[in-house]
Amino acid sequence: MDFKQIIEQLTITEKCQLLVGVDFWNTAKYDHLKIPKLTMADGPHGLRKAITGEGSAISRVHQAVCFPPAVTLAASFDPNLAKKMGEAIGEECRQHDVHVLLGPGINIKRNPLCGRNFEYYSEDPFLTSEMAKGFIAGLDNKKVGACIKHFALNQQESYRMQQSSIVDERCKQEIYFKAFRDTLQADPDMVMCSYNQVDDIYASENKELLDDTLRKAFGFQKVIVSDWGAVTDRTKALFASLDLEMPANQESVKLLLSDYKKGLIPLTVIDQAVARILELAFRRSSNKPLNPSLESHHQLATAIHKEAMVLLKNDDMVLPLKKESSVALIGSLAKHLRYQGGGSSHINAYKVESLLETFPVGVDFDYQPGYLLSKDGYDKSLIEQAVEIAKHKDVVVIVVGLTDEYESEGYDRTHLDLPSGQSLLIEEVARVNPNLVVVTLTGSPIVMPWLKNVRAVLNAYLGGEGAAQAITDIIFGKANPSGRLAETFPLDIMDVPSTKRFASGNNRVYYQESIYVGYRYFTTAEKPVLFPFGYGLSYTEFTYSDLEIESASLKVPFCVKGSLNVKNSGSMKGKEVVQIYVKNPQDRIFRPLRELRQFQKIELAVGASKTVAFSLSESDFSHYDVKKGRFVVNSGAYEIQICSDASTVVLSKEIKVDSANEGSPQDIGLNLKSYTKQGGFQMTDSDYESLINSKLDHEHVNKRRPYSLNDSIQDIQKTIIGRLMKKLVIKEAKKQLKDVSITEWKLYEEMVLSVPLRNLVIFSEGKVPMHLMAAVVALCNLRLLKAIKILIKRSSL
Repeated sequence: MDFKQIIEQLTITEKCQLLVGVDFWNTAKYDHLKIPKLTMADGPHGLRKAITGEGSAISRVHQAVCFPPAVTLAASFDPNLAKKMGEAIGEECRQHDVHVLLGPGINIKRNPLCGRNFEYYSEDPFLTSEMAKGFIAGLDNKKVGACIKHFALNQQESYRMQQSSIVDERCKQEIYFKAFRDTLQADPDMVMCSYNQVDDIYASENKELLDDTLRKAFGFQKVIVSDWGAVTDRTKALFASLDLEMPANQESVKLLLSDYKKGLIPLTVIDQAVARILELAFRRSSNKPLNPSLESHHQLATAIHKEAMVLLKNDDMVLPLKKESSVALIGSLAKHLRYQGGGSSHINAYKVESLLETFPVGVDFDYQPGYLLSKDGYDKSLIEQAVEIAKHKDVVVIVVGLTDEYESEGYDRTHLDLPSGQSLLIEEVARVNPNLVVVTLTGSPIVMPWLKNVRAVLNAYLGGEGAAQAITDIIFGKANPSGRLAETFPLDIMDVPSTKRFASGNNRVYYQESIYVGYRYFTTAEKPVLFPFGYGLSYTEFTYSDLEIESASLKVPFCVKGSLNVKNSGSMKGKEVVQIYVKNPQDRIFRPLRELRQFQKIELAVGASKTVAFSLSESDFSHYDVKKGRFVVNSGAYEIQICSDASTVVLSKEIKVDSANEGSPQDIGLNLKSYTKQGGFQMTDSDYESLINSKLDHEHVNKRRPYSLNDSIQDIQKTIIGRLMKKLVIKEAKKQLKDVSITEWKLYEEMVLSVPLRNLVIFSEGKVPMHLMAAVVALCNLRLLKAIKILIKRSSL
């Protein structure tokens, strides 16, 4: 299609409107030129499409199948399952005329306290990109576009619209950017920028981030879209290469028009962005509707969850349960399953069952709630009732987990504990019945002070709408658990090096741990953990042998092939995740001890064997050299390691690498001793200042006059006008959100109080004009005359 001819027929006003949404989910359509609208919707783990006529953030949404969220899907270590899930969600997108799905989220899990970690895959960029590529391929098979998010360095919910992520260049390239760079191989339709600042510039208007890195360095030439309300200055964002601002914001359209007429924006810059949006709109809007079977999708969601649950402990093979055993089923979450996280990805699920409904017919079991589903959950009488029933059963299954009060989009966790009432319940029941199985429903790691007192732990994560049946099939042996942890479970949150600088303020957030994220830190520092990355048990056993490497001496560039044998030496058919790591030399620049470079999930019948082949290239041995501005390979002795998890090596072989593409002798990483084992991994402030070439600043700033539209109600509430505005806004929000749950209200309240004032205008959908908010800011600044002038001129500038 000749987009140049279409663009020439558009007026400048029409062009500027195309660069900003017309409502919450759509771009402009122009019938006279047959330009279709582009419709987007939330849904990394299921479609969240507003019902026709309801285009706001809090609309009622269509029913859809709720699949396991990313945290659970990643634990399957199976990109093919991600592909099947993408295909199913793609069919539901086609049913409701959605062209681009806003997902997957591929931010790396820097710290287990992030409230949105359930929506992200892993702490490892390779696993993240492999799962994301599978999901995107599935969507594309159904001719639906994917939008990967949030680029970049968005690893926390606290102050996410204000804070600035400060990250050394090597860490950016090896950890956080790598997930995006590699996922782009799947050719997603969109990349969504994040809310936060990167190096003190908002991501939406950060030219180095979007144009220099994403477009020029990574080669992405499709649509860059803002997160909803992330744009601070539409003209700056356009020059940074952001094509589409969402949602509707007529102030941005006016700004683009005004700056164009002033000669500040060349027409070629506008036309370039318009062309990218038109290409996508025409390509995706030509799809014909589909009528998928939600029941078959429900069955797929159940099957995915069965592949993703992680068996963490199973002493004396207490699992699987025998159907003739008498069972005490305890836990309010057994009846009211938490199967998805809170926030923008929350699905209106097609069909949800409880464990009470899915337990096999004929099993002798009794149910007791044991705890409440609010606050700390403690109720003395409920615990006493649970203990009494547990005394008289062969085995006890306690279902525990986090609620939306503990983890959700919009706010971060403050600790890794279960609600105290649930932990106390486990301890009390363990005193009267040793055959105790704990099933955990969480979107992120927890600590387990009760672990030594229970026989088995099944980490079910958040399982999607089919969770009850999937859990039942696993605990009764109809299915064999094969999930592996895609993140580390630490013993204590203070063991995680990023905790020192996590979500600690509204100013700069320093990623002082650098490349030591997740298992990269724990294995290198030899720090004990509760459960390591890649860990997971099975009802059967697997034996590894015969590791062969085609050459023990390699010269860059190379592609080395290898193989090993895996045998099911147990008594049940099962699946094993073969994990292939490269151990790095520790004698020069600081590096992780080992890094995941390949994985394969295989299924074996009892007694069966399989040869697993793999290949590695020089990129799997590389690190980013800041001085040279590219990835390099140092000469030296490496090991190819076959591991059962990131901490346990099963087989290994050393190889010698000869490289003419070595790192720079001036690389700062050669001299930072506090980042090495010899230096105790202290990661000192002075060494980090050397790494980022900047002095550390205060992480929290108490905002003072003059305030701006980028400040929040939390900032201006110290003023009389601010306190009055807070009262009015909360009152109106409660009125609009009268039907939401207490936990949902917590999310919305947090957002209302913490978002920039400009976003309150955008999210009000025209009810609060920008010039009125600008006048409020002027009054907070004690600028009465300016406020009057703004109101008279009806200007937001």
